[in-house]
Amino acid sequence: MNAFITSRTRESRTRSTHPHYNTDRLGEWEILESLGKGEWSIVHAARPCNCPSDQPADYAIKIARGATAQQRQADHLLRREAMLGQQLAHPNLVAVLASQTEQSPCFLVMPRLAGVTLRTTLDEFGPLSTPHALWIARQTASALQAMHQAGWLHADVKPGNIHISPEGHVTLLDLGFALRLDTSECATTELRGTMRYTAPEMLSSATTVDRPSDIYSLGMTLFEMLTGHPPFLDRDLAKLFRAHLQDPIPNPRSKVPDLCPRVHKLLREMLAKQPLRRPSTDELIDRFVQLEIATLEERVSQAVA
Repeated sequence: MNAFITSRTRESRTRSTHPHYNTDRLGEWEILESLGKGEWSIVHAARPCNCPSDQPADYAIKIARGATAQQRQADHLLRREAMLGQQLAHPNLVAVLASQTEQSPCFLVMPRLAGVTLRTTLDEFGPLSTPHALWIARQTASALQAMHQAGWLHADVKPGNIHISPEGHVTLLDLGFALRLDTSECATTELRGTMRYTAPEMLSSATTVDRPSDIYSLGMTLFEMLTGHPPFLDRDLAKLFRAHLQDPIPNPRSKVPDLCPRVHKLLREMLAKQPLRRPSTDELIDRFVQLEIATLEERVSQAVA
């Protein structure tokens, strides 16, 4: 079974429980069923209000949400994502088509993507084959390259923020935690992103946060794609903190004995504790392409089977 093929859920009207907007409409957008929610936002299917009711809901509307004390942070994250999503255009980066960020409720509008996140794929199907993992990692690296060239760090690369279409096209999501490179934003000691995938320098003031921080997080994600679990499994945040700073990365060959030595070597470099030892996004993409070519025969044999 193709792990990337999913069916779109049937359209259904569900009334929103958000306290700050009409349950069926927000601005010029008709709100339909909920597609998901996180700590800082909720996402609904949507379509323009002037569309006939039999037209599909091809858009997703993301609305800032949070407890009263957290609403300001939720709004800030959505404003940053709206700004970046409209500023940066890349096939592997989420696109923002419209937004309302100057009054409550803050929201942005994106194309509705068919498929699932990498998190869902891993939870449902377990580890991926090496060719599929490289394919996803290379597309994610291309999105990071565009952000880095534009002067931004994603700062929250993880399986939950990598969307995969039924055809295998990758879209990197959730730009709210992005940091402006070479500014005081990268000097903050405030924890950003998700601890399980966070680079060591983001946990310590001893090293500057920069582009290699995203490479580390992508390396953590690639490790999980190949083995089925992240390198550090401890749920205790203090122990997880120490593991990123001090513990060696487990050998992925203990789970994948036939892992290509070149993939293993690249993974070790991506997960180096010292940022300067990690490859740049340019080098990373070149090496992913070479490895995809080297594993092409395995990928073709899987497609035939």
